[in-house]
Amino acid sequence: MKKIIIVYGTTGGNTEMVAEVVAEILSKKHKVDVKRAELSSAKDILKYDVCILASPTYGHGLLEAHMAKYVKGLKEVDLKEKPCAVIGLGDPKYEQQYHIESAPILEKKLTDAGGKLLLPALRISMTPVMHLKGFIPHWTKQLLAKLQ
Repeated sequence: MKKIIIVYGTTGGNTEMVAEVVAEILSKKHKVDVKRAELSSAKDILKYDVCILASPTYGHGLLEAHMAKYVKGLKEVDLKEKPCAVIGLGDPKYEQQYHIESAPILEKKLTDAGGKLLLPALRISMTPVMHLKGFIPHWTKQLLAKLQ
C-alpha cells in the first residue's frame, strides 16, 4: 500500500471534483490524502510515495493562483525520481494554444524537481461531469496499474 498525495488548485470546484473521484478510486488499494494547494506545501510531497498535482487553466495558459504559488516551492524540493502524475483542466473559450496548458506546466515543474511521470496527464476539457464515470476512472485505473 502506497501513500499518495493529491494536491489541487480550484476556484469553481471542477478540479476538486476530479481530485475526489481519483482519490476515491485510488483509496481502494492505497492511502490517499487530498489537499488544497493553499493549505499545503511542496515539502509535504516528501512524506508520500506518490504525488499527483491538479489544476485548471485560466486566462492565457495560467495555473490557478494557489497552485501557481504552490509549484514555486518545488524549486526547493528534490523529488528524487518520486512517481508523479498530473491532472489538467481547461476551457476552449480561451485561445486554443493555451487549452489545458496547466497539464504541461505541472509536468515540467514536477520533472524539473526530479519527479518521474508515470503516465500522460489526465486532460479534461470543459466540465468534468460527463467524464466522472468513464474517462476519469479509466485514467485512474491506468495509474493504479503503474503503481503495482
